[in-house]
Amino acid sequence: MPRVIIGAPLFNHEKDLPEALESILSQTYRDFALVLVDDGSSDRTPEIAREYEALDPRVRYIRNPARLGMVDNTRRSFEVARELHPEAEYFSFASDHDLWHPRWLQQLVEALDAHPEVVLAYPLNRRIGASGEVLARKPWAFDTFGVHGGWARLRLNMLRMSAGNMLYGLYRVGDLAAVGVYRRVLVPDRLLLTELAIRGQFKQVPQVLWFRRWYGRIFSLGRQRANFFPGRRPLYMYAPWWISHGVCLFWNYAVQGVGEPRVSKRAGAALALRYIVFSGAFHLWQSLRAVRIALLERAELLRPYERRVRMISREVQRRGIVDWTSAHLKPYVGAKARRRARAQLRKRVQQGGAAALRGPAKRALKAFRALPLVRSRLVPSLLKQELDQVPAAPIVAELEQQLARLRKSKGPIIIGPWISEVGFELLYWIPFLNWAVAEYGLDQRRLIVVSRGGARPWYEHLTSEYLDVLQVCPLDEYRRLNADRWADGGNQKQFDVTAMDRDILARVQKTLGLADAQVLHPMLMYRLLRYYWFEKAAATLLTRHTAYRPLAPLAGEAPAELPDDYVAVRFYFRPSFPDTPENRRFAADMIRSISRELPVVLLNTGISLDEHEDLQVTGSHGVIRVDHLMTPGNNLEVQTRIIARARAFVGTYGGLAYVAPFYGVPVIGFYSEESELIPAHLDVGWRLGRLVGTSAFAMDTRSVPLLGTLFDLTGAGPAARETAGSSALAR
Repeated sequence: MPRVIIGAPLFNHEKDLPEALESILSQTYRDFALVLVDDGSSDRTPEIAREYEALDPRVRYIRNPARLGMVDNTRRSFEVARELHPEAEYFSFASDHDLWHPRWLQQLVEALDAHPEVVLAYPLNRRIGASGEVLARKPWAFDTFGVHGGWARLRLNMLRMSAGNMLYGLYRVGDLAAVGVYRRVLVPDRLLLTELAIRGQFKQVPQVLWFRRWYGRIFSLGRQRANFFPGRRPLYMYAPWWISHGVCLFWNYAVQGVGEPRVSKRAGAALALRYIVFSGAFHLWQSLRAVRIALLERAELLRPYERRVRMISREVQRRGIVDWTSAHLKPYVGAKARRRARAQLRKRVQQGGAAALRGPAKRALKAFRALPLVRSRLVPSLLKQELDQVPAAPIVAELEQQLARLRKSKGPIIIGPWISEVGFELLYWIPFLNWAVAEYGLDQRRLIVVSRGGARPWYEHLTSEYLDVLQVCPLDEYRRLNADRWADGGNQKQFDVTAMDRDILARVQKTLGLADAQVLHPMLMYRLLRYYWFEKAAATLLTRHTAYRPLAPLAGEAPAELPDDYVAVRFYFRPSFPDTPENRRFAADMIRSISRELPVVLLNTGISLDEHEDLQVTGSHGVIRVDHLMTPGNNLEVQTRIIARARAFVGTYGGLAYVAPFYGVPVIGFYSEESELIPAHLDVGWRLGRLVGTSAFAMDTRSVPLLGTLFDLTGAGPAARETAGSSALAR
């Protein structure tokens, strides 16, 4: 008998139903049964459900003889599931249009197994649009884990509950049966969660494991009356919902005593009264909020000011009025503020002087170039390259001085910490270190590399001493510090030594017991190469300060899940490959086409460390997921080991696409918004492929149909056209 039963009420969602069922049946936790209860759908829902029932023995399909409505059909899905599997321990509802991560069920079962006091476990979720695109709204977070008092849990639940975000979790069957699942009232999910809060704690798994399809603001009491009770509706349906909830609680707990001995009849009466008061106030607040939203939709000019007031209010609530006021006055008062003002004034004077001299200096330089002797006697190309790099000359001099000091110093040298993008680390930082170590003869026994996410394999040719940032800085704290760094600097680039850098360096020295260590910070590389990236210097600035070479072969065995021959794939969203329905379809079609030729190993991590979000792909034949092998501290090492053994790498251009050439693996990276790319990066990617002797392509998604045309011109058939992107690469 299965430990878990999943009840899915169905009604007229033929478009999304196959994808929803695929995501449920692709769960890594396999000990479950899925019961589909159709409430008289008039589309293709019955045929789709019967197809899956025939394909998978865990699926059972039942169709109601008459339309029950959403409330009664939800109750029936629970009752039928229990009748079919009376020994099941856990139960979950599922919809016919949402998506679930493959680890959804496994994580929730582990949460309930580990905490007997928890009656409901549910994950973080993200809203997705009708075409599957992830919407901008951040995940909602709340639970009552660790709150042992029933009244305290109930109060928190009434004030902060978001029933729609909590409903599709995992329940203990006994507790769900004891509270009667859905009562025949409006907004029944709030009443269900209120009664469960009395019985135990709620625990939220801090991972995004559920993708809630969102069709816009469709909530209304009138719509609920029509969908919940399609036949004759009781008159109490037209009373305020919090009144009907309170009456229901009073009848069940104060009159019938269903909560005894945990909740006495007197306590049940008090519960009903409190619920009416709190829920009535909550409904009033919701109504006022709806009025505010309606006003802002009609008065667009007020929206920025309203948003600013809300942000200030939240910050004051979080920090307190005294701390907030002192923090905002701190930049303008005191000795430190005066020093900062003097430094800013000095900087502005220097910048003004430089700006005043820049024009005459450029004219003098142009006149110098025009001298006949210079043009005819000196080597023009060499002179041009040197003069083009004049803006970077002070940075080059500073770099040389700092590297010379490092060579003369004694003791360890900390390289990093690297907390910026993966692409810049592979494409520039490591080649820069190759050059610096060789050019200045830095003793590799003194080097200690500090990076994040398990990047050790990328540095093994430089030193065996590696320390991961996440070993000294917990993940939640790392995310908070990184968010503050972004807020101050506006991006991930390490152009300066920030407070986060100093904090990490202090922790590294304390962990390793280093009393006096020198630092080779990424700031040096960023400040130098920005002149090349933004076309203020010739390519020689890059070639003279970098050394591109293959990375050291990886020791150890490959993960057991990998086939002998496969293509590594990772599509994620970024400005050059934004989250659009077209890009989602393109990535899904590409994965499907490749999987028909070779197994696909999907490198989704399920981990959020930066602004890049993975494209979620549901179960498909020939697609192997490895996200269960990855943690925040090892995900880059796991992905590197998989890419290094792959036939090829296909995915979003940038980031991990640069790993493959360093291990001699061909790569095709796709983009759809060329305006978001810096031409210098494309040029370096091409140079990298040539230097390490492998093919590396960056391709606009709109150019892919050209492959099909070429296959037509050479006489290839439709099958070859369909798999052009994968077959050509595999060969």
